[in-house]
Amino acid sequence: MSTDDKTSIYEVFYGKRNAQYDLNAKRLLSARKILAEIVQRVVPECEGFTTDYIANECIEGEPDVGTIPLAPGLTNAKPADKPDNIIGNRNEDGDFTEGYVTYDILFRLRIPQSGEMITLIVNVEPQRTHNPIKLDYHLICRAVFYVARMISSQKNRDFQGSDYDSINKVYSIWICMDSPIKDSSINLYSLKEKHLLHKYVENKRLYDLMDIVMIYLGDRADKDRLVQLLRILFKEHGMSAAQKKDIVEKEYGINLTPEMEEEMTKMCNLSIGIAEEAYGNGYGNGYDKANYEAAERFLAMGLSPEQVAKGTDMPLNTVEELLKKLKKND
Repeated sequence: MSTDDKTSIYEVFYGKRNAQYDLNAKRLLSARKILAEIVQRVVPECEGFTTDYIANECIEGEPDVGTIPLAPGLTNAKPADKPDNIIGNRNEDGDFTEGYVTYDILFRLRIPQSGEMITLIVNVEPQRTHNPIKLDYHLICRAVFYVARMISSQKNRDFQGSDYDSINKVYSIWICMDSPIKDSSINLYSLKEKHLLHKYVENKRLYDLMDIVMIYLGDRADKDRLVQLLRILFKEHGMSAAQKKDIVEKEYGINLTPEMEEEMTKMCNLSIGIAEEAYGNGYGNGYDKANYEAAERFLAMGLSPEQVAKGTDMPLNTVEELLKKLKKND
């Protein structure tokens, strides 16, 4: 495959379609019942509460989706405080934060603990890959930066001056559509106390202020309730939006709003995950089985035979014959 061909097929799957898929994924994940499923599974403070209670009583207001910048001095700034000229990474929402690196989803939880109400600040970040080769960095390092910013940005917003005892605990939850192993996995990283001399035990509440959760969705199905839900939403590409809606409503009691259903339908239509999987299978490295598999997937996504032929290095007449075969088998 020539460089020009790679560029064109890359643009098809990693350009506007890619940005739109990301935005649909964020909006779908920001639904209160889905966020409740996530935090009930991975946030220890939420254990023992039903997802209905978390969704209706604990999540404050509407989650922010791609609107809160990470940069120092900007996280707490009001829209009017933002400069006119913005340079940097894009933000799909296209509002005043465009150009800044933003939290994908950010919201607050008010949870009863030991007779009092505590506030947790939660960030959820869907990611297509954890692979450091593709990212040019290790995702866990980025997650550490995020929780650090979530802590530091509370000054002059959640606490004033030197009232550090009023810092709210933060969670950054990363949902990766791939896994470093074949199985799905969930890792929790938190601050721990270690006694180097004698044994003085500090109140855990005073230092247990930042947790990172990495959720990796593997190739195989898993019995874990949350992993099953996330796989249905993002990994089961053979399912239609209607099939996914039926499972989510029956098995999880999540009644999809028209807006949520629209986001899911858009994601199924875009099917970026299928495109990335096929691209990663090496369909450009020769005219072989991988080419046929990729061509079948791309044709099923609605691409024209000309686009598929160009992207896979297969002859146009071969792709057209493959399309006829697929239509015949429908």
